[in-house]
Amino acid sequence: MLKKITIFLFILFFLISQFSLAQELDGDQVLEKVEASRQANSHQMKMEMELYSSSGDMRSRELNNYRLEGEVERSLMQFTEPADISGTAFLLLDDQSNNQEDMYLYLPALGSVRKISGSQKNGDFVGSDLTYNDLSIFSGANFRDNYQAEITSETEETIELHLEITDPDIDYSYGKMWVRKDLWLAEKIDYYDQQEELLKIITLSSFDEIDGNRLARRIEVENVQRGSRTILKLLEVDFDPDLDPNIFTTRYLQRQ
Repeated sequence: MLKKITIFLFILFFLISQFSLAQELDGDQVLEKVEASRQANSHQMKMEMELYSSSGDMRSRELNNYRLEGEVERSLMQFTEPADISGTAFLLLDDQSNNQEDMYLYLPALGSVRKISGSQKNGDFVGSDLTYNDLSIFSGANFRDNYQAEITSETEETIELHLEITDPDIDYSYGKMWVRKDLWLAEKIDYYDQQEELLKIITLSSFDEIDGNRLARRIEVENVQRGSRTILKLLEVDFDPDLDPNIFTTRYLQRQ
């Protein structure tokens, strides 16, 4: 009997400790935990993108995503299918030492690289419901680079955050994020426009853990104001591949 009571008290103490730990976190520390769910210094992904119009029409595309961490965080997205978009690429270079973020878009039909800057970063990426700023996050960038978080509510399963925009190039007025405590991954993000009306709902699901890296295999982005949505599906992933830094250059894009 005494042994059972001891075990019960140990379990109770453990649960209380875990709850107290979550209670002591502030919003930015929650974002740190979300970022820590991805430990790899590089990745290579194959993804499918489905674009749904407000009338329900669907177009499908395939792309590869590469990311390399370092003093300059590098990310490259290249479309491979269908033929009319194959070769189109998006390059992100985020220099952490001087807080400089550069974005480039390569369009094969023009044969040239175009720099994306200022308000252009809020434009739709190749007809999807994702902006260029959204891509900087979904390609693996840190949320804390663009947002300051405050905990607004908490349950046993999730923490709700209010996201204050700290990057002046981001055109949302604010965001809300729901983080799962068991995974320390975001499962939903809402973004509001400058009139503080709900603009976009992002739902993450099909969570997985590969080589110690936790991630969502499915991301749905719904633009509630125009009735369209974009779904990203992870088909293949390789963590910590040996990537050549030279592929993250505008010169490389123009050689494709």
